[in-house]
Amino acid sequence: MKTTALIAVAGMAAVASAQTMTISWTVSDTGNGDGIIEPGESALLTMSADMNPGGDGFAGSIYDIIGTGNFDTGSVDSNVNHLNELTDDGQLQGNNDILLVESFQLPRAFNGNFDDSNPIDLYSITWTPSDYSARNVSGITRHVNFSVYTDSFGTSVEYTGDVSGFSFDVVPAPASMALLGLGGLVAGRRRR
Repeated sequence: MKTTALIAVAGMAAVASAQTMTISWTVSDTGNGDGIIEPGESALLTMSADMNPGGDGFAGSIYDIIGTGNFDTGSVDSNVNHLNELTDDGQLQGNNDILLVESFQLPRAFNGNFDDSNPIDLYSITWTPSDYSARNVSGITRHVNFSVYTDSFGTSVEYTGDVSGFSFDVVPAPASMALLGLGGLVAGRRRR
């Protein structure tokens, strides 16, 4: 009897370890949509969760969005939590980090707007650079937990997270690049 119980617990642990939520970011922009931020454009960043297996749908996650490279050289104009029930949009810090974001939705039985998408969009940011000097901007998502519903009444299970960050480039206008190149040529001629 004890052996059967141990095998069952070990089997449940193996199944639980195979449950993953992959967090990824898509980067676009307010101009031509190529994800490269050119003069006059802002970055559009959307964080999504892909649940494997999908269960009955996304339950919740608590996370921070942390800039790792030049994220503080612009401003977060808007941040949107896509799940509109019992959510907290987080606390925007002076360096554009967004702390303690909660993405959560009530289970299907109690939620007429339950979103069972998989992958599911969780959070969006519009980031506007303070200037258009050339640089790479990057950030990561630091998660505290991940959970997925296993039934329509709110039973949920914790998932293991596989989290990726975001990265995009800010580039000056082509005319500015040409002027910089021309300036370099002129400076080079004067030295000779």
